[in-house]
Amino acid sequence: MKIGSSRVAIDQLDRYFAKKEYDKALEAIKKQLMKNPNQLNLRLRQAEILDLQGKRHKAIFIYRDIAETQARDGFYARAIAAYKKILKLDPEQNVHSEMARLIEEDRRTKMASHERRELTGSLEEESSNTNQELKELQASELFSSFEPEALVEIITSTELRSYNEGDIIVTEGEAGSSLFLVVGGSVKVFTRTEDGGNMPLAELGPGDFFGEVSLLTGRPRTATITASTEVTAIELDRTNLDRIAEGHPEVGKVLEDFYERRAKDTVEAVIKRIRDETR
Repeated sequence: MKIGSSRVAIDQLDRYFAKKEYDKALEAIKKQLMKNPNQLNLRLRQAEILDLQGKRHKAIFIYRDIAETQARDGFYARAIAAYKKILKLDPEQNVHSEMARLIEEDRRTKMASHERRELTGSLEEESSNTNQELKELQASELFSSFEPEALVEIITSTELRSYNEGDIIVTEGEAGSSLFLVVGGSVKVFTRTEDGGNMPLAELGPGDFFGEVSLLTGRPRTATITASTEVTAIELDRTNLDRIAEGHPEVGKVLEDFYERRAKDTVEAVIKRIRDETR
């Protein structure tokens, strides 16, 4: 399911939303979805508005459909975020096992597809994914690397975090022991200069990680991260990770291997490169 929407329609929707004209907002969303049903942002807004109207069960139905579709398309972080929204509406829902099952099914399907391509000798694979979508798909590979039982515990232990524009998410130099995966929105990365100022280093968006070194080593934060838009992120903390690793020792190795594969794209790598260039 690709992300996309009409800017004009979104502006109109925001006006309805601000005035709490929820029926008009839902009608506007319905018209847009009739033109293109694969607009993820609009479907999320649709569920949000239904919840505000007290139509919890309808909102849960939409979130579940979003989660299942995103999981089957390989966007596990988006799917986990949708399932976490279901939990906020109904904590009794057994979504973590369901999510792990979908990820495992998708992983097996991809493995079988890869084997078929090897047998036929095919070297070409058509893809309509944008660079942004490919980045999110690569980030989602983290979750498919865990064994099913460990995956359930990992998903259960993650928290869905929301931040407003301008919020400080982590602060350089402070103690840190958690990893963040950006699901929606964008964040800015800053580091302190010798004169006490803040130097901007990068802007990160969906599919980007930060805080992984603090998660793995317990070292202080190496940069300050602020929300440059409204941001949704998945957080995994070291306390839960250590608990899970007691029963699943392979979990720590999976995270370390994943970090090493993506090291060139991490916040720490950006900081090192910038500092080397400014010496």
